[in-house]
Amino acid sequence: MPGPTPMRRTSPESRGLPLAAALLACLAILLATLWRWEEGYRPRFPLEHSNVAYSIASGTGYSNPFGVSSGPTAWVPPAVPYVYAAGLRLAWALGIDERAPIVGFNLLAAAFAVFLTLRICLAGWGLPARSAFFAAFLGYGILDPDFLVSSGPLTAAGTALLLAGLASAARSPGGRAQWALVFAACALLAVIHPGLALAGALASIAAGLGLARTSSGGPAAFLRSSSFAAVAGIALGAGPWTLRNHAVFHQWIPAKSNGCFELVLSERETDDGVLSEASLLVGHPSTNPRLLADYARLGERGFLEPYRAEAGAILRNEPGRYLDFCLGRLFNAVCLARSPADIEMLSIRLEPSQAARLVGRRLILMCAGAPNFFWAASDVPAPAELALIRSAGVEGAEAVLADWEGAQRRIHSRTEGTAALLAGFAWSGLPTLGCIVGLLAARRTRRRLVPAAAAIYLVALVPNVLITHDLRHQASFALLFAVFAAGAAEALVRSPRGP
Repeated sequence: MPGPTPMRRTSPESRGLPLAAALLACLAILLATLWRWEEGYRPRFPLEHSNVAYSIASGTGYSNPFGVSSGPTAWVPPAVPYVYAAGLRLAWALGIDERAPIVGFNLLAAAFAVFLTLRICLAGWGLPARSAFFAAFLGYGILDPDFLVSSGPLTAAGTALLLAGLASAARSPGGRAQWALVFAACALLAVIHPGLALAGALASIAAGLGLARTSSGGPAAFLRSSSFAAVAGIALGAGPWTLRNHAVFHQWIPAKSNGCFELVLSERETDDGVLSEASLLVGHPSTNPRLLADYARLGERGFLEPYRAEAGAILRNEPGRYLDFCLGRLFNAVCLARSPADIEMLSIRLEPSQAARLVGRRLILMCAGAPNFFWAASDVPAPAELALIRSAGVEGAEAVLADWEGAQRRIHSRTEGTAALLAGFAWSGLPTLGCIVGLLAARRTRRRLVPAAAAIYLVALVPNVLITHDLRHQASFALLFAVFAAGAAEALVRSPRGP
């Protein structure tokens, strides 16, 4: 971040334009979302968050992340489940669609994120840069079909608070506004996205230390700095959650409990460390009936204990494979994200005994709860697949094969078609290009927002690279990606120097 500069006065017009842009973006995202729903798309709430929300709203506490009675949980951080629970209670009280309050809250969060970024972070930037930010945020909001029922808008709001705090600290170090913004951002992100909270804290501490070298003031100055604000914010956000987890599980869990489980899942059920829907069906308690029964019987701590031991064994005994998978996750995050939609529901009905034999040979996958059966992506030739189906003793094997062939075509179009490749590039390679262009521009200007955003993004990616990753994780960084687009546009038009 640059050294202190006077805070610019902002005209009423410059205040009105960010507000108008925020409202316009949210209206466009809402209309696109409603159109999808009218066309038959079924919105997918984040599974564990929504299940815990139902438990909270129903009075059974922070528990049951997989929809069965299984006791207390720390599987996911607490902010989103509590927000969803409040939305559910409001919907039940008013007798309206359960989705409506959650969509409304997410619209407010998204509008706040756009407004704050344009109003503070990009103040003084040229119109092309601000337009690029608006277009990119709108594009990512529409590209994500579940944006308005996901944690994305709330994460974007926390990220906008963080960037606004850092921008304010650069312009007016020691001011109350930057302290409040950084404090609120880190407290919020600590209970939404711990990776972003850690990255934000490191960025805030770096900014505070940089400014400390150019100023004096002793302990009082440190207490007013962004460094102290970040530490205090994380303490407020993660502290009660960590103490609750220690009281319940007798373990220090400052973020979430399932890191070792996700590492083992990525290592054992994928070919390159990147999760897909097929790997989740096979290895996740939300979809695997055996694992779900184990989770409900043992409770969360007992269920996760073997995964902690196995994660340690992987790091000790398979370092080469683990490193290779980390590189696969990194490529997926910053170059070309692969669609995880590699399963397709069977459209042919099978006798229970035949379905059981196909599941036992892993020719089809079963989802707990419904139950439903799915084909997974396969590169097996059709004659070989037919032989496998016949060997399972399935009657009408040719009809089953025809269903398999149709499923493979649909899976291929989702995962390897042109639209899938463009979407994967939009979520990973395109932000990387924008980040690089913005960083190059920062070398010849005083604008430091893109370097700060890039540092936050790369640090927040570390848990995803080291543990688990798929394309859906990228949605947490949509606001940062829009800032990269703004930085690239600012570089291309060679705008005036500024913060």
